[in-house]
Amino acid sequence: MIGALMIPRRFIALLLTALCLVSGCKPGAEPEGPVIRTIVLLTAQGERPYEIAQMQNLMRLVAVKAEVNLVTQDAAGNARKQAEQFGEAMKTKPLAILVTPVNALALSDQVNAAVQMGVLVIGLGEAASAMPCSTVLSCDQRELGRLAGDVVVRALTRRAQDEAKPEVTGRVVEIRGDETGEISTARHEGFVEMLHKAPGIVVVHDAPGAWTKQGGKDRVTEALRLQSSFDVLYAHNDVMALGAGEALKDLRANVLLIGTDGFVGEEGGLTLVSRGDLDASIFQPILVDLAWRMIARRLSEPAFTPKPSYRLTPLAITPKNSSDLMRDGMPALPEL
Repeated sequence: MIGALMIPRRFIALLLTALCLVSGCKPGAEPEGPVIRTIVLLTAQGERPYEIAQMQNLMRLVAVKAEVNLVTQDAAGNARKQAEQFGEAMKTKPLAILVTPVNALALSDQVNAAVQMGVLVIGLGEAASAMPCSTVLSCDQRELGRLAGDVVVRALTRRAQDEAKPEVTGRVVEIRGDETGEISTARHEGFVEMLHKAPGIVVVHDAPGAWTKQGGKDRVTEALRLQSSFDVLYAHNDVMALGAGEALKDLRANVLLIGTDGFVGEEGGLTLVSRGDLDASIFQPILVDLAWRMIARRLSEPAFTPKPSYRLTPLAITPKNSSDLMRDGMPALPEL
């Protein structure tokens, strides 16, 4: 048996040094790892369920890419704070910034500068269309309201037919997210636009629930005190609808309960409709799912440029299609 060849350690050190000099590395330097690219998510109202869902989805997607670091910041409705957060984000030389603006005009100059520097700036929501982003992803908020209104008109029309009544009638309670915000205003306008197709359907109570479960409970308690009865409750998110359902108690079986957002989760509309806690939910696509596809494409193709805007399509979730959606997933995202 031939023994192992013994090479003096001094010779090995000299050999490694020579190899480093040839390859350009410094003696004693650690091997270089992958370049870490930063993605920044700037939310406008990070405590709202929809924005929480956006953040959670993006965190899940980013987790599969070791070379990507995600930073999240919430402006809590403060435009000046968000402008400062945008400035701090730029110091990290990010690959991409995803932003739901508090005040689009207040961010426009910063967004323009970032785009000129080659940062992929993705605006989230219709309000972002006022900024010179690389691209804007949105869902028509008025259409969300129209879909909810259509569910109401169809349900009350079937009831009138079953009861052999000559006119479609119904008393409706609407719980907005807030009093004057652009999202709530658009959803309300789309909702009443559809209700006008059946003049016998009237909104008897309309109040803001602050996007919270407790807000939904409080507004329904108030509506029950002020109104003798109502047939429909439409809430601008699923969490408020869930709170409203709990406040209805024994009256729940007599009220058509509709929420908005429709994502999967313990308090998400798709789950709640499948479970029977809600009668319908209007699915609002998670915009960061498409944003992540753009980021992944930019990572593999640095020259990739998205279209100026993409419009994602909402969908009414009812007991009729909820099982299929749970099994097959939501409709496909737009092509890049």
